[in-house]
Amino acid sequence: MQGPLGKFMLKHPSTLVFLGLLSLFTIIVTIGSEAFGYGFVSTSFVKTLGKTLCFCLIAIAMDLVWGYCGILSLGHFAFFGLGGYMIGMWLMYERTRLIVINAAENAQIPMTHQEIQDAIGTQIFGVVGGSDFPLVWAFSHLFWVQLALVVLVPGILALIFGWLAFRSRVTGVYLSILTQAMTLALALYLFQNDSGLRGNNGLSGLQNLPGLESTDQSLISMWFFWASAFALGLGYLLVKLIVESKLGNVVRAIRDDEARVRFLGYNVEVYKLFIFTLTAVIAAIAGALYYPQAGIINPAEIAPIASIYLAVWVAIGGRGRIYGAVIGAAVVSLLSSWFTGGQAPDISLGFYTIKWVDWWLVLLGISFVIVTLYVPKGIGGLFDKFTKGAEQ
Repeated sequence: MQGPLGKFMLKHPSTLVFLGLLSLFTIIVTIGSEAFGYGFVSTSFVKTLGKTLCFCLIAIAMDLVWGYCGILSLGHFAFFGLGGYMIGMWLMYERTRLIVINAAENAQIPMTHQEIQDAIGTQIFGVVGGSDFPLVWAFSHLFWVQLALVVLVPGILALIFGWLAFRSRVTGVYLSILTQAMTLALALYLFQNDSGLRGNNGLSGLQNLPGLESTDQSLISMWFFWASAFALGLGYLLVKLIVESKLGNVVRAIRDDEARVRFLGYNVEVYKLFIFTLTAVIAAIAGALYYPQAGIINPAEIAPIASIYLAVWVAIGGRGRIYGAVIGAAVVSLLSSWFTGGQAPDISLGFYTIKWVDWWLVLLGISFVIVTLYVPKGIGGLFDKFTKGAEQ
């Protein structure tokens, strides 16, 4: 391999192994999908796998900000949700516009541009008793602007929040509480009907891509699966490049002894702000890919409990190991789909029947406690033991 990237891959073969396994996994799912192959991987499961890859991407972001920088953020799912809202606004607007235009073709008198806009507004906001477009929808008709907002809105929010928090030197549990408060405030605001984002109803029908109504969902699900796999691979490589660089050394030093790093002359706040903002953007991109596959987004998705789940995924997978974050997110999210989707068989004890739909969160909590007490390095730490054993 030639060039800096090739040399990096040779120096860190685990990155090459991860990207190779991800590529192999993508090929297998593609061949087995209903759209391109033998059909042993259903379209619904392709969507589940695509959403799981998005969870893995945000887990990588969480591992960078927490596992490497030492900032336990309980608000990164807010950025994940904002990314979904930004792209969801265009999806919902454009789909509704096409529906209104198609309906207007049968009208005896052609509709004016203003009448079309009013009809679109009524279709979208009628559920909350409105018809006028709020200011936040000003660019909803422009795809590339909304795509840019996927990055800009969460990035600017993270930049402002991080600047206020880090310049005040808020650290530890107090910073975690602040990030959780930010998430709760955002969720409560979005629950209001006058927030401009349809309140508790959220945005729906996001799986229907405008202009592609005749395209089979099996094909669309594969497009999003490929995009999610590509984003995960790119995100993994980016974070790996950061943590193995001089920047990564400084970030780890901040995690281990922030006061000493500051004493050595480093501007700690700038490093923390950069990592916090970058991971917020990564989380937003993951959300923008996730919600079109989920089909709906509402404020409940941004609730603080979601960010706590994210921390649990990273802890179970292995904090401070990028591949550990991927393993934790993939294992927990797939098991969650299995247990809560009614696929796990109920267990009858005679006097009581264990229904996994009701007991999944308890099982997840117990698993987190066990990992914290007995396997503090998470699932990823087990690979270290096998590697050391092989070297000996």
